[in-house]
Amino acid sequence: MGLFKKKKLAIEKAKIEKTHEIICLYCFRNFNHDRVLFRAVSAIDSEGYRAAIDHPLDEYRARFFMGSLGELPVVLDPDEVGEANKGYLRGILSSLKDSHGNTSTKRLCPYCHNDVPAIAGFAPSTIISIIGAPGAGKSVYLTSLIHTLKSVTSHNFDVFCTPISNEMGRKFKFEYEDPLLDTGYLADSTQKQQEPLIFTFSFADGTKPEINIAFFDIVGEGRANLEYLEIFAAHVRNSSGVMFMVDPQQFRPISRRIHMMNQMNYDIGASREPAEVLSTLVENYIYKQSNGISNIPTAVVLTKTDLLEAISYEGDYIRPRSNVFSRYTHQDHLNLTQTDIVNYEIDEFIQRIDPNFRNALQRRFAHLGMFGVSSVGTNPDAINQRLAQFAPVRVDEPFLWLLYKLGYVEGFYEGARL
Repeated sequence: MGLFKKKKLAIEKAKIEKTHEIICLYCFRNFNHDRVLFRAVSAIDSEGYRAAIDHPLDEYRARFFMGSLGELPVVLDPDEVGEANKGYLRGILSSLKDSHGNTSTKRLCPYCHNDVPAIAGFAPSTIISIIGAPGAGKSVYLTSLIHTLKSVTSHNFDVFCTPISNEMGRKFKFEYEDPLLDTGYLADSTQKQQEPLIFTFSFADGTKPEINIAFFDIVGEGRANLEYLEIFAAHVRNSSGVMFMVDPQQFRPISRRIHMMNQMNYDIGASREPAEVLSTLVENYIYKQSNGISNIPTAVVLTKTDLLEAISYEGDYIRPRSNVFSRYTHQDHLNLTQTDIVNYEIDEFIQRIDPNFRNALQRRFAHLGMFGVSSVGTNPDAINQRLAQFAPVRVDEPFLWLLYKLGYVEGFYEGARL
């Protein structure tokens, strides 16, 4: 082999080594960049190019109770065209020219036929997951978190938070954000399997890869089928960080206290205790790890801390005027002094309320942090469940802690930063 050919092969190899495995943010299957499919630019009245039903995509949507998208431009397989019709960008298959000379850049997952993000393959896939029992406050927390990331965190850390697609943006706005922020109504507890809601978190200076925040709900045991749990397990397995949402009302001592206090009007909507959700997680994911321990950084997020503040007295649950109940804004870096204090108090609370659950957490997760948030800052009106105000407390703190553990943001103790 000549010197020129050797150099050319070395250059091509270097390009390939810079690519990253793609993880579909919808079905959570893994594949190489050269296995993507493409959606034709438009339907053409020509053999093999006429609009048609995309069965894999419709089958995926049916799992989450979404209707068919009808006839779409056809799916193109790169294996069925010549190499000259393939376009590469930095060594990654990124475009495909059909036999009519039209070039498509719309990449699809080869399994479910959902869109593949533009960044996929160029950087490691980073997925942060939000899980927990129905009624644990995941939907409300996600709404509050995304709103806070867009309106507060983005300015303090010079970042952007955007939906992965226009369709996803509209779904979030009309089904989550508008009902909560404009009308003051809380979202209903999830009663069916939901499609993941996916947002991209990107740094303005472009020095770090984008992060995909994927919200994926696990429903009650009676409603979850095996296929859904397999998707859930793949979702967790491919996550870089996990938020495990826990509603204090899911603990029996807290729910009993609320029932005893007739003047309280909190809705006890969580249908499963945290230990049950953890059991599902262990059975479908953690037991399949070599040592039965998850190495994924995991933030245990105790929701509705405004409830705990209202029903606690003399520090029987969490001490009055605790940092857990106070608002704090992290700016430019994570204040580790603040997170350590909150971690200690939440850990102590869970140890007191449910020591078995706390010990299971410590045993199953190698990298664990505990946090307390109030997604809206207040209890809804007892009659119509409307919010008098929207004033979230510490909602972005567990997310920022995960970014810190993953090396995306810096963390310092108070007084330690020069």
